[in-house]
Amino acid sequence: MACVAVNSLITTLELEFLQPHPRPILQQMELIPFNKDLIQSLHAKLGFLIQLFDESRTDGVEAINHLETKLRDVASRVEDEIELHVVHLYEELEAFTLDLYLVDPFTEGDTDEAKKTQHSHRLSHVLQQAIEDIDAIKEDLEKVMMEYKHDIAAQGRKITLDLIPKSDDELVKMDGSGSSNHASYTEDIMVGKNNEFEIIRKMLIQHPSKQREVVSIQGMGGIGKTTLARRVYENPSIVSHFDRRLWVVVSQHHNKRQMLLGLLGSKDNVNHSSDGDLALQLYQSLKGQRYLVVMDDVWSRESWNGVNSCFPDDINGSRVLLTTRVAEVATCIGSNKYFSHQMHLLDQSESWKLFHKKTCKCHGVEFETIGRPIVEKCKGLPLAILVVAGVFPEDYKINANNLARLWAGEGLVKAFKNESFEVVAKRYINELMDRNLILVSKRSSCGRKIKEFSVHDLLHAFCVREGQNQSLLNVFHESHSNFPQKGARWLRIQRVSFEAIGMSALHSLSKHCRSIFYFPERNKHYSINLEFFNLLRVLYVTDLFHLPSPTVHIHLRYLRISWALDPYDSLFFKAWNLQTYSVYGNIKLHDLEFPQLQYIHCEQIIDRSFPKSVHQNLQVISSLHASQCGQESLTKVPYLKKVSIIILRPNDRIKNLVCLQQLESLSLYLKHWEAGADNFPKLERLFLKECSELREIPNSFAEIPTLNLIQLEECHPSAVMSAKQIEAEQHDYGNENMVVIEKNTEQLEDTPMKARLMKMRSR
Repeated sequence: MACVAVNSLITTLELEFLQPHPRPILQQMELIPFNKDLIQSLHAKLGFLIQLFDESRTDGVEAINHLETKLRDVASRVEDEIELHVVHLYEELEAFTLDLYLVDPFTEGDTDEAKKTQHSHRLSHVLQQAIEDIDAIKEDLEKVMMEYKHDIAAQGRKITLDLIPKSDDELVKMDGSGSSNHASYTEDIMVGKNNEFEIIRKMLIQHPSKQREVVSIQGMGGIGKTTLARRVYENPSIVSHFDRRLWVVVSQHHNKRQMLLGLLGSKDNVNHSSDGDLALQLYQSLKGQRYLVVMDDVWSRESWNGVNSCFPDDINGSRVLLTTRVAEVATCIGSNKYFSHQMHLLDQSESWKLFHKKTCKCHGVEFETIGRPIVEKCKGLPLAILVVAGVFPEDYKINANNLARLWAGEGLVKAFKNESFEVVAKRYINELMDRNLILVSKRSSCGRKIKEFSVHDLLHAFCVREGQNQSLLNVFHESHSNFPQKGARWLRIQRVSFEAIGMSALHSLSKHCRSIFYFPERNKHYSINLEFFNLLRVLYVTDLFHLPSPTVHIHLRYLRISWALDPYDSLFFKAWNLQTYSVYGNIKLHDLEFPQLQYIHCEQIIDRSFPKSVHQNLQVISSLHASQCGQESLTKVPYLKKVSIIILRPNDRIKNLVCLQQLESLSLYLKHWEAGADNFPKLERLFLKECSELREIPNSFAEIPTLNLIQLEECHPSAVMSAKQIEAEQHDYGNENMVVIEKNTEQLEDTPMKARLMKMRSR
């Protein structure tokens, strides 16, 4: 979990010190110029060290795990010290300005300079100590890796090789029966998989293809892929059908030599042979044989490419069976869709049966079964990306866009150069899907984008437990009787009031808490006491709540609440790094001076004010009125990618939308439209709702190369027909991805128009 703390610290350094518009109080105190070299040095060293850990990741090396834990603790400590320093700046300023007779320390002579020097040296000490600690960890890591590589070279094989199951020859020697000693165990724990067993068995021995085919079993971690493969592997009909059977565990950190040794088994002098010699031995041992090779837990195409040439194709019905949790691997390596099987979750009765089978075993087996492979083999996908699912209740429908913004607010993921954060977030979510870790419940209208998903109950339980073990998550709900006093980064409160937690516990929990997720019982109107949560950066509340006293939360980055705040409320006003502001109500935006603000969602914006200068980061605004779309206003937000406009009466200000050259998604309620392709060169999605008087979408929209969706809801049939014409022209231009979706189209009254529309649909 070191990546969570390190990425978070890197993001904090960027937001507080390295952005073009750092918070005003830091500029007034001149903290950044004095410490600029130290800040940049620490930032670079952190990025290098986390990359070094990724490259050095090796299962089972306790020294590396210890150093990773040490790095996590250092990063968390440094981030706490930096953010608390900023809090103290505000508190000191407020303490002086409360007394009108005291001299303001930030504006007066010697006192001003003394304060600047004091705070600059204090920050300098924090940064210097951090750099020393990081350098020491780097030196220790390089030393450990050098010793580890020396041990591997001395032994001629990886330390973890003993974990690989023996080849079939040695399995026979184990009990003399031609099957392994755990066959009975395999049969015992297989529940609800008889149908899937038959599917795989038929692919292996009953399919008419005589070529060497690659059969894939894919599914989420812990779902039973290996158990199913082992059951097939040991079945008498399989044993009698194949001349040779071999089994190798590939795992995330595959190694060609390791796989070759596992497939060859314990043979004389193999440790002194080159990889090429081993590959030739394996090829010769299989040549002319009808064989079955099982490659268990394949994570990448590279692992397959390393041994592919060792498996001859003698047109005799040989098979390679691989298990994987990565959909891309099954698609790219498997022979074709007829030789690929997606494993299914157990139904209710099967789950109950499995539960009974496991109750006699030690507590926590089910968690280990599904959880440990995920922890050990996340392959570059930070575990926190998955564990963050634990902050939501079971069976909660997680909105993909909200989750992506939460990742950004927490600093868990970063965009690479020339790549937007939206692209990065989409890739992570698709990876979760490809690895069968999430259950997609809703897609976009065109079906290409995941909009909502949930997490299987067992995986959710693992996420909660792993989050608690790593001091990432504390969960409070109505069934709790004793609340843990240990602080955590994320706090989930469900159907319980803050008063039930107690002031002492809240004070303890607040020391390291960065995010609060509050799911109160509907219409209960619980209060939230945020007095001690000085480091809070995410506040996610799903229903109405009461804030008993004003509290300063200067580090807030994500705010989702069910009622509107006055923008000068102390909860909001000093949150210089606010990125997401979502409220189910009307809001007033006197100005939008927060430089990091990217997303505004509300029912209605009820004033016309826009930023005083061009806003560089604002990308989404919902519920603008046409009257607010003056040219002067829109030129201040030129980087908007998504906007929805409410048009209550004819208004020519809609034409000013041409100022938004980066616009990708546009939702409109309108009567007439004159804009065309030249005005929206990057538009991808167009949503029209309740436009009953709109008769036509400008035909020039057929010339927008990025357009892939037009959705019309409760619109006039002629508008739908014009959209279909645009779709047809887009297809003629080669844009086959372009689709038109209509919902609740108005009833047609004249037969000629109906005939024309039906003709368009038939094209």
